[in-house]
Amino acid sequence: MTPLSKRLIIALVVSVAVNLLFAGLVAGAAIHRSRMRAERGHMLPGPRGTGPREMGPRETGPRGDERRPKGERGPREDRGPRDEHGRREGRGPRRGPMFGGLLAEEMRPHREAAMKSRAAVHDALTHEPFDAAALERSLTALRTETATTQNDLHKKIAELARTGDAETRGKLAQGFERKGGGAP
Repeated sequence: MTPLSKRLIIALVVSVAVNLLFAGLVAGAAIHRSRMRAERGHMLPGPRGTGPREMGPRETGPRGDERRPKGERGPREDRGPRDEHGRREGRGPRRGPMFGGLLAEEMRPHREAAMKSRAAVHDALTHEPFDAAALERSLTALRTETATTQNDLHKKIAELARTGDAETRGKLAQGFERKGGGAP
């Protein structure tokens, strides 16, 4: 064997080793990211190039239909198939109802009022010509609604904890777990 062929064999072996190392790092990162998304899917960004900022303006809606303004959307059942929990298909993992669903119906009016308040802030921010006073009014209404909701929620949690059994308190405690699970 000539010295040149020995060098070429060594270079080939080193090149293959570096390529395997790189492929292993990429595969490991992909596996790690998928596990993290499974644990905290709602907190991590999606793959590059799939978000609204990366894609630019969309010509069609999420199912390929023509995009419609918010006020012209169809009823909720027309917005695509849903899974067994009522969520639209393709959505990431969800932990389930907060506080084990104990307060879902009681807090529904507060959720609806908060959504209306947020929509008013959005409208004030996007309205042309911009009206700073309208934005301030909508932010004040949102702040008031948020404080009222939180106050009522805390009262209901304390009442349920006081009158409920250990199972009820356990469901309430679920609402205060960290997103990754476990106590804070």
